[in-house]
Amino acid sequence: MSESVAQPDSLELDTVRYELRRGDRVLRLEKIPMELLILLAGRKDQLVGRREIIEKLWGKDVFLDTEQGVNTAVRKIRLALGDDPENPKFLQTVVGKGYRFVGPLTVVGGGTPSTHTA
Repeated sequence: MSESVAQPDSLELDTVRYELRRGDRVLRLEKIPMELLILLAGRKDQLVGRREIIEKLWGKDVFLDTEQGVNTAVRKIRLALGDDPENPKFLQTVVGKGYRFVGPLTVVGGGTPSTHTA
């Protein structure tokens, strides 16, 4: 079995190892931002609504400030990717609706985010 050689600037999301890599460097992401990235990357170029994000990542009956949680997770993803919200190359905001992953990314593993219960 041969291993692929990563290109220096290529992004790879490994859902089995739970890692985001740029070339051979692992980019650090906490659990919620990683799960959000897995969700968005799994539906590349499709709008994922805020309500769906909240239900997938926190569940339906959660008593946390999930709106702020989504904003924080998006900010952490953008920071890890070096993405600019004003001129996004990876994560596009659709104001009042949700987010869309639009950048080049290779997803390996095929996992989906788990649902959290409070």
